[in-house]
Amino acid sequence: MFYSNAHTHSTWCDGKDSLLAMAEAAIQIGFTDIGFTSHSSAPFDPSCPGVSDEAGYQKEVHAVQEQFKDYLTVRLGLEWDYYSPQPQVGYDYFVGSVHYLPPRDGVYRSVDESPESLMETLQDWYGGDKLKLVQDYYDTVVTHIKEHQPKIVGHFDLITKFNEKAPWLDDTSSAYQKIALTALDNVIDIVQTYDGLVEVNTGAISRHWRTQPYPDCFLLQQLQLRECPVIVTSDSHETTTLNYHFKETEELLKSLGFTSTVQLKDGEFQKISF
Repeated sequence: MFYSNAHTHSTWCDGKDSLLAMAEAAIQIGFTDIGFTSHSSAPFDPSCPGVSDEAGYQKEVHAVQEQFKDYLTVRLGLEWDYYSPQPQVGYDYFVGSVHYLPPRDGVYRSVDESPESLMETLQDWYGGDKLKLVQDYYDTVVTHIKEHQPKIVGHFDLITKFNEKAPWLDDTSSAYQKIALTALDNVIDIVQTYDGLVEVNTGAISRHWRTQPYPDCFLLQQLQLRECPVIVTSDSHETTTLNYHFKETEELLKSLGFTSTVQLKDGEFQKISF
């Protein structure tokens, strides 16, 4: 049983549906809780500028919280990108994510906008050196988690989003897996010092880029081996995907030896056994 989704977008950023509509949909599918996590401000990215009015966003989440208090527990979160400004105070939790490679001359390049833009960056900035690009991405993830200690580590291997449909990287190679596993071990070391979580994110499945959640299976195996708590999220941008692929993801996690996940329930992050 899944009680909630803790990584949820709305029309406050690049989502398709309002906070109100998302809350109503959560009630319809039987959730007890929902956590809203609009994208943090990214004025340097016209394709996804994030929340420009944090006070307005917080006010509307609190209004929805009050409206549905008898039916649904609503939590106020933010998906905080490493390159965004420091968020305002008042959030219940953060999803810490990296969507951009280290900027050059004030220019930011997204890792998940499109396969074409990623390949352009690979050539323009890295001269085709795939592992250098990958290393830059994962180094930024580790730095973000170390510096800001978000409750949830967002889509850890987002850099591989397009690889299934538009292959560019051999993600089965020992060279790639060594970089990713080293970064994950560093992240696990950090989150275990402050009660953090790593998300198992089904968002790229609902958007038809992947058939498996983030992180990849070899990374999930390491999370299980090191007994790092995980939370299943849909990274939902519309009402129809709030619990997308949750049941299949539960079966995958069971097959890898997981016996529980953490869920947002009754307003708290709790360990829930399968």
